[in-house]
Parts: sequence; C-alpha cells; structure tokens
Amino acid sequence: MSSEKENIIFKKPYESILFRGLFLFVTVTSIPFYPSFYLKDYSESFQTKSHPFRIIDVASQNNPWFFNNADGKNYVGWFITLLLSIVIGAIWYFFDKKRKDFSQLSYWFFVIVRYSLALRMSWFAIAKVFPVQMPFPTISQLNTNLGEFTPGKLYWLTTGVSPFFEVFAGIFELTATILILFRRTTTLGALMMVAILLPIWFVNIGYDAGVELTSLHIFTLAVLLLVKDFKPFWDLLILHKASNIPAFISPDFLKKWQNNTRLVLKWGFILIFLVYRGFEYGRVYAADKTFKLPLTDGVKEFAGFYDVSAFSINNQIIPYSTTDTIRWQNVVFEKFNTFSIKVGSQTKLNTDNKARTTEYYGNVGRLYYGYEIDSLKQSLTLWNRADTSKKILLKYKHINHKQFILKGINESGDSLFVILRKIEKQYPLVEKKVRIF
Repeated sequence: MSSEKENIIFKKPYESILFRGLFLFVTVTSIPFYPSFYLKDYSESFQTKSHPFRIIDVASQNNPWFFNNADGKNYVGWFITLLLSIVIGAIWYFFDKKRKDFSQLSYWFFVIVRYSLALRMSWFAIAKVFPVQMPFPTISQLNTNLGEFTPGKLYWLTTGVSPFFEVFAGIFELTATILILFRRTTTLGALMMVAILLPIWFVNIGYDAGVELTSLHIFTLAVLLLVKDFKPFWDLLILHKASNIPAFISPDFLKKWQNNTRLVLKWGFILIFLVYRGFEYGRVYAADKTFKLPLTDGVKEFAGFYDVSAFSINNQIIPYSTTDTIRWQNVVFEKFNTFSIKVGSQTKLNTDNKARTTEYYGNVGRLYYGYEIDSLKQSLTLWNRADTSKKILLKYKHINHKQFILKGINESGDSLFVILRKIEKQYPLVEKKVRIF
C-alpha cells in the first residue's frame, strides 16, 4: 500500500509507543475476541428469532469486557485495558525500533476507529430517526408517581415525550455517522460526534442513565479521529494563523482486486447497517412497535386505566387503602400484552436493563405482568414480567366496555374476586404531544 499524501513519521520513542498502544486499544475494544459473544443466545434480549435483522444490532452493541460490570461504570477496567495496551505497545516498540514510517498502520488505525464508531452510532441514530429507542410513556408509566422513577428512567421518558426532539437528534447523529465513513468528510463528522457525545456522557453521569462508560468510550473514539488535527486547529482557532487540515491517508492498493474488495466492504457496510437497518426500523415504527416494550399485541378494546372498585381475597373484602400491601388500587391494560397493578407495598427496584424493556426497569410502585387471553374459555393468565414463574390464573366476565369481573387464584394460591371499572383519563402529555409522522 502506498499514498501520495505526506507519510506519517514518528521520530520520538514516546510517539511510537503511544500510537502502537492506541492501535491495540481500539482493536481489542472494537473486535469481540471472547467466545461468549458468538455463542450467546440473543433471541430474548434482541428478539432475533422474530426479527432476524436484529443480528446487526447485536454486532453494533459489541461491548468490550469492561462494559458488562460495575453497572456500566467500570472506569478501572477501561483504564487498565488502555494501560495494558500501551505497555504491550512499548514491548512491540522494543522489538521493532527501526520502524519510523507508520503510514500504512495509521491508515488501518483510522479505518478501525471510523467503522467502530459508525457501527455503534448507526444503531443509536436510526433508532431515533424512527423514534423507537426512547418510546412515549405507556399508560402504566403515565399513572406512576414522579418520585417512583429513577433519574435515568425519568430522563429516557422525558426524551420519549418529544418524538420531534428524538428524531432531530437522530438525524444529527446519522449525518455525523455518514460523514465519518468518507475520508474527505471524516473530520467534520468527528467534530459533530464530539458535540453529540460529550453531552450524552454528562447526561449519563448526571442522571445515572446506565451507559456512562459506553458513551465515554464512543466519545474517545471520536476524539481520536481529531488527534492529527490538533495543531492545525490550534493555529487556526487560537493563533489565528492560516492552516491546512491534513487529509486522511487514502489507500492505493497495488492490485485491482484489493481496491475492489475495499469498495465492496465499504458499500456493503452502508447498505446493511444504514439502508437495510433503516428500512427495518421504519417497518417497526410503522407498525407502532418498539423493541423496548413487548411486541405482542394486547386486546385492543381492553386497553386503558381501570379503578379497582371491589377486591376480595379468600372471600374477605378488603376496602380501598393506599397503604394496604395486598389490595390492588388500580390496573392498566396496555395496547400490548401487559397488565400492570398499582399496589401499596414497596415493589423491588429493578436496575437490570438487559431484558430490553422499559416497563419495570428503573421504577417502583406497580407490578408488571404479561397476559394471555382465551376468549372462548374467558380465561386470563398473568405472568410476572420480572419473574415468569409467578402466575395469576383468572376467569373474566366483560360486563360492558367499562366493567370487568375477575375471579381466580393468585401466585400464593389465594382466591381472588376483583371488579374493575374503566376510567377515561385525559393526559396533558398526550394532548400536547408534538407529532412528526
């Protein structure tokens, strides 16, 4: 490989060692070398059986080992990986001191950084352009007290309240992603990425939103694309001197098939991770779905908020109370197959977002159940979303479009008798929602 551009020469040992270390760091954090990544079943977390295209989302979330512990804040692991990479870079330098020209290695370094950044950001961007990453609050969430949300969950919900802003953010991210895929526009794309990712990192710190280290790592990749431009920017912006931003080294493969292979891989990446993914996410959004919530439809005419006007357990009537730990206060049938129950007891806070659902993650106050209805037998089976071994078996009688009678057995084997009365509630968040599509 050769280039007509100015060669990349490192004359000082520390420059050579640092570059080698960073090359190793971006390589080991961009390519999954651990077998579990390839052996893991993603059918539950990424719905790869019902939506096979999501295997490209699996590739995009390729998390280095230090992302998966310490609640997404394993800075020690991130720093150790960087430090070890530099140490190995020093050893590499010791055995390869004569090398001064790093033009070829520099080309591959920036290729790995650019495509690693595009791989991750294309997912986030398209999931915002078709606003399914941060869905609009569900009926259950609209009926959950503000203080029962964690700061991170509240941030996601407030972003989901405004699809207009979410789409705008997605377009900005997608534009930056496309720009870094072309050498001539990489610097502009990297500047946009820095402007995007720095606030996202601080949002994750300030709201404890769960992807703090992830956002820092992606931000670091964007910064690395600008390192070579530090002096030109300093001259231009600080010293107000004329300056020239150096171009990224372009490949000049000696054999035609090598260059053709490069072009096929490049445009293949664009077609798969941008065009095809965009098409599939567009279909998901058009179907009024989101991967953050259950994909199975509920019973349309049942959807809504219900007051529990009567509640008995083991034939004992329990009057309404906001503090009773057994009695149901109200329930919600979502438009998808979720049945949530407001209870007086303090429900367990779940902070594990691996199940890819925003229902019970990051909030308390309600119990969330999946449901299945047999209309012929008029049976309603509920299973706890957080613990599917817990089930409630009920018979229902739909008296009219506003009233239900439920009879059955709860998780503990106690008999239940419940009367539900539908209440038509008006939500300012829904009425004032700014719609895009």
